[in-house]
Amino acid sequence: RAQGRTMTSFPGRGPPASRSPGIDSDKCDMRALAKAGGEFLEAGNGVRVGGWRVETKTTPILGKERLDALEASLGTSHLPEMVFGSRLDLTHEASGTTIHFNAECALREWLEEGLPPLKVAAAAVWARGHERRFGGGMPGAPAADRFAVEKTEKKKKPIPGSRAAWDEREDAEAYDWTFTTPYRGSLRTRADGGAPSASGWTPTELRVDRGMLMERDPILFFDELTLYESELDDNGEMSVTLKVRVMPKCWYVLLRHWMRVDGVLLRLRETRLFHKMVGAEGAAGAAGTAVVVVRESARREETFEGLRARGAPCEPGQYPNAEEAASVLLAAGGPVAMEHHALTL
Repeated sequence: RAQGRTMTSFPGRGPPASRSPGIDSDKCDMRALAKAGGEFLEAGNGVRVGGWRVETKTTPILGKERLDALEASLGTSHLPEMVFGSRLDLTHEASGTTIHFNAECALREWLEEGLPPLKVAAAAVWARGHERRFGGGMPGAPAADRFAVEKTEKKKKPIPGSRAAWDEREDAEAYDWTFTTPYRGSLRTRADGGAPSASGWTPTELRVDRGMLMERDPILFFDELTLYESELDDNGEMSVTLKVRVMPKCWYVLLRHWMRVDGVLLRLRETRLFHKMVGAEGAAGAAGTAVVVVRESARREETFEGLRARGAPCEPGQYPNAEEAASVLLAAGGPVAMEHHALTL
């Protein structure tokens, strides 16, 4: 081979597939995507294949300006230490329906669920530190509204329209400081009078096809995102994360909220979304046939005392991440709440 000449093909494989600007080779298989009739998005952050547009955006931790805007939108200044602007959109192009994931929606559902605060010995210490950082009054009130807060303080009434989890009538433990969310994604539909949009999630007997997920098919696109996370002021750890995988026959999303309060509780909430592509065995095929997305939701939690009783590891350091927590909670056979829904497009 002549010195300095760059190889443009490989024996038996033909020329390499062209690469669009910005495409991350760790997230994609361009040759397999082309074979599946798909294409990469111009920005390099997703793919279009099988009638779906799958797009991700990953960002650093939000800066002060965006955090202030988020606090104003949610009506609370009590947020995890690390909130990201990352998002995932899965759009069914024929119907215009988008399944969407982002931190703001997840935190809004945390506020709306309003779980009682976890009462543990460390909670008071955590709350005092949190109160020193954020203050003890109604959080997030803009300067123009502070006088209104002072006027209503004696009446013990919240600011009208406020959705804050914090209430000035209660002490520093009076909200769910673990940021546990029931979030399973958001649904946006096209309301322009075009193709029919989604009717919503309904209970189903359909299940995620784990056999198809285990097949050795090429991965057309893959990404991991973090929506928010916290070390709970050194009392444990929690995070809300996403993984998305697109293959020739299907796409798959795993949304995980996991929490560890050291020596007290493990909590895991998982949502799996699965769709068989057109042409895959058992999937929608002919024009006009319904397109179905299956959603599986699982909730598991166990006290460290319960783990010890089941013979499972019971030291906080043995649960450094969601993967370890999930494997142990599954193996320990503790209580689990399951729900299955389908979205028909």
